[in-house]
Formats: sequence, C-alpha cells, structure tokens
Amino acid sequence: MSEKSIIQSRRRIGVKQVQVQDVHHVRVFYDENMYAAHTNRGGIWNFGDGEITVAHLLKPCEYQTDSDVGHSYSMPEGGMMLNRSSDNGETWLKSERNWIWNNNHSTYDLTEWLRPVDAAQREQIDLSAPDSMMHFCYTHYCRGGYGAPRPWTGFCVRSKDRGRTWEKKPTRIEGPGGTMGLGILIVNLGHVRFDNGVLGVVGTTYADDGVRHTCFFVSYDNGLSWEFYSRIIASETGPTDSTGDERGRYTYTGLHLLPDGRLFCCMHRIPGNIPCITYSEDSGMTWSPPQFIIGPESYSIPVTAPKADYPSDVPGSIRYRSPCALVLRDGRIVVLFARRAMPAKGGNGILGVVSDDLGETWSKEFVIRGDDYTGDCGYPVLTELNDGRIFTAYYFTEKQSDQLEPFAIPVRYIAGTFFKLD
Repeated sequence: MSEKSIIQSRRRIGVKQVQVQDVHHVRVFYDENMYAAHTNRGGIWNFGDGEITVAHLLKPCEYQTDSDVGHSYSMPEGGMMLNRSSDNGETWLKSERNWIWNNNHSTYDLTEWLRPVDAAQREQIDLSAPDSMMHFCYTHYCRGGYGAPRPWTGFCVRSKDRGRTWEKKPTRIEGPGGTMGLGILIVNLGHVRFDNGVLGVVGTTYADDGVRHTCFFVSYDNGLSWEFYSRIIASETGPTDSTGDERGRYTYTGLHLLPDGRLFCCMHRIPGNIPCITYSEDSGMTWSPPQFIIGPESYSIPVTAPKADYPSDVPGSIRYRSPCALVLRDGRIVVLFARRAMPAKGGNGILGVVSDDLGETWSKEFVIRGDDYTGDCGYPVLTELNDGRIFTAYYFTEKQSDQLEPFAIPVRYIAGTFFKLD
C-alpha cells in the first residue's frame, strides 16, 4: 500500500465533500432597537405538526459603541424571548412572542424566584408528554442576589403547553460540591430521555481552583431535581487571555443518543476553539477521550479568495465557535458551528460537518451561510423537519449601508436557514 493510501485510510476528518441544497433564509426576530442573540442559551423545540419555537437572549441596544453589543443581559429589560412559528419556520409572528423569563422584576422578586422550595410545592409536569419542554439557563444573565459574573447558578424551567406558560419556580442545578461550588453552565444543545424516563444533560462546572469540569447530570423526577453523575473531562489549567475570557474549558455541550445506543456529547475545546466529541457506552458512567471533528483537512473555503469588505475594528480572530449537533432520522450526525475568522477570506457565518458512520469520520466543512458582516454571529440550534430538510436558527449581522461600518453598528438579529444535505 502506498504512503498516500495509508494516510487516506487513517483520515478521520475532511473525508469527503458535502453538497448543500435548497438553501433559503428567513428572519425569526429583528428589531433595530434590540440586541437579539445567543440562540443556544434559549433553545429550539419542534413539535412535529408544523409548530416550532426558538428562544434567544434579548436586550435593548443603541448600537453606538462596543459596550452596547456586549454579552450582558442583566439589565431590567433583558431576558429570554420565545418565538413561535406554525408553518415549520417560514414565518414568525410578533403576536406569538412571549418571555420565558426576564429581568423586569425587583431584585427581591428575582432572588425569591430562584430560591429553592420543596419538591412537594412544585408543579408536576410530565416531560414525556408531547407538549412539554425544558429550558436551561443560569443567573449570569439575571439581576438579583445571584447577579455577579461568578458564581453562576444554573437553573431549569419547564412548560407543559409548548412554552405558552412556564412553571412558577425554576429548578436550581448545583455542581458536585467541595471545590466545585462556583456554579454550572448548561446550554440548550440537547438532552436525552432514557426508556425508563430518566433524563440526562451535560454542563460545565466552575471550580474555585480555576479548572472547568464538563459533567453529566441526571434527573429521576421529570426535572424537579438534577444530580451530578459523572465527570466527562476537566479542562487544562492556565492563565486567561488578554480579554480575561478564554479560560481553558470544554463548553457548548450537548447530549444525544445514537442509533447504536451510545451517548454522544458534542462540545468545544478552548483554547484552540475546536469542536470535538466524546462517547459513552455505559449510559454516562464513563466517557471516551475527546476527538476533534475539524482540522486543516476539513477546511474547504478557497484559500486564495480575496479578503471580504469587513470593518477593521473587529476584535480578535476566534475562527470556530459554538458547535451544535443533531442526529438525523437516517442516523447521520450533523454539527453546525460559527466561523469568525478575521480578516475574512469569505465564509464567515454558519458552517458545518456531517458524519455518516456515527462519528467515526467527518466530512469537509460546508457553508450554510457565509456572509456575516461583523463576525459577531453563531450559537446555532437546529432541527429536522418532516420532509427531511434541516432548519437552523442563529444570530447574525448584515452590512446596512454602502460604507464600511464599525463593529457596533449592524443590528444583531435572529436568522433562520433551511437546507438539505446530499
């Protein structure tokens, strides 16, 4: 066997080109006076009869300075907005919007809302019912007693009527004690329900020694309580970067069940900003080492393309960000993510890779939408429609004039894209 053949047979990423078909875009939420973003902090729910809901963080925004477009939502007018479509995502009506939670309350009321109560005082919701749903978030975005950047308190809130109303009290979710008491981050990128009704979700705990632990949590009571079950991986220790944000960690974690019975966790490794995956063959007891799903061989945007007409003040060059996975009905795994490389050579926006062998190998990167203007975009969520199309929602920016525009000027809004994969 030639050396080239050996390399080809061992390749795990970039194994083939994927064709994207029937692409078209819609707007889910747009308001020139609001910053609408971070869809994976909200979630997507597909009820199978044409009704889809998409949630995202929302706050007022003047779009003048970089601080206006910062990622804090703890002001009184900030919160989590839910949008609804009755035609499989084609149209999204203002009349169908409602808050999951918001900060239009006093500090006292928000603190009381987060205060734990006995399970006997909680509403019983059957999460196996077709109209039920769960939303995870954390108090980094909430005003009140837990409003400081650290510690974060993760919580879960449930609905029995497709998000039209929500239970009066959330469930607080804590890390596994000891040195891991600084909070937990869970995002809405996938959870599992075992045949016996037990629920599973993954999240990142923040330890006071600087180590971030990616952990598996379970609920035996329809989300009334959650408990730590196993540690998937701990991040490398090390200093933060110049922004103070890029602490070593695995984040953007989502949990899925594969057709062969294994659990599949998609996540993102920082530093490096590389999507990766891990598996469990024993219902979450133990986990495989993370495996990267993109790399130099997966890159499929022309390397000689001219630089795009982007503003010169875009901060940093993050490249990949915020992966989200979906297991299709035919068993393929699709992972979408944002690309934010600056200065751009095209392709900034929403990209993805696909595996047709349960994650053993991954395709070259394909572009769903490559015309984001500022690089401030991403956090996709996605669902498969009854006709086999995929619908994804994410936040996005567009150039709004013929002139170069500063980073803070373009409106951040929630976009949606329909597409098929060959």
